[in-house]
Amino acid sequence: MRGRRGPQNLEKKTVPQLQNTLWPIFANYIKAVHGSECFTCGKRCEGRDRQAGHFIPRTYSPVKYDEDNVRVQCSRCNEFYAGKPVEYERKLRLQIGDEAVENLKRESTKTWKWDRQWLIDKILYYRQALKEREEAA
Repeated sequence: MRGRRGPQNLEKKTVPQLQNTLWPIFANYIKAVHGSECFTCGKRCEGRDRQAGHFIPRTYSPVKYDEDNVRVQCSRCNEFYAGKPVEYERKLRLQIGDEAVENLKRESTKTWKWDRQWLIDKILYYRQALKEREEAA
């Protein structure tokens, strides 16, 4: 059975299937790197309450998988308060700097077309990075 992410072989997947494959791997990587404290409210979050929240929404494709754009958020902040963008930006500026935040904003407005090979490379990269983090722990 194929499931909702399509064929197992990455080369046979469509671009949307590759995106559906990449997102949970990338989100798990963000959670592994940034721990279990909500970036915007500081609450400890676990399980389904722990989400990968974006500063600039996922609909802005050029920065959807940018590590500077994504941090751990509790479901309350991410879903019910729409990511708390003002608090998110304030803390992000303190963490990565004003120049990096402004660069994210500029990048998000660029024209973007998904590239199959780029998605495949990202899937392989984040799978390996997660595996290495697990082995190191």
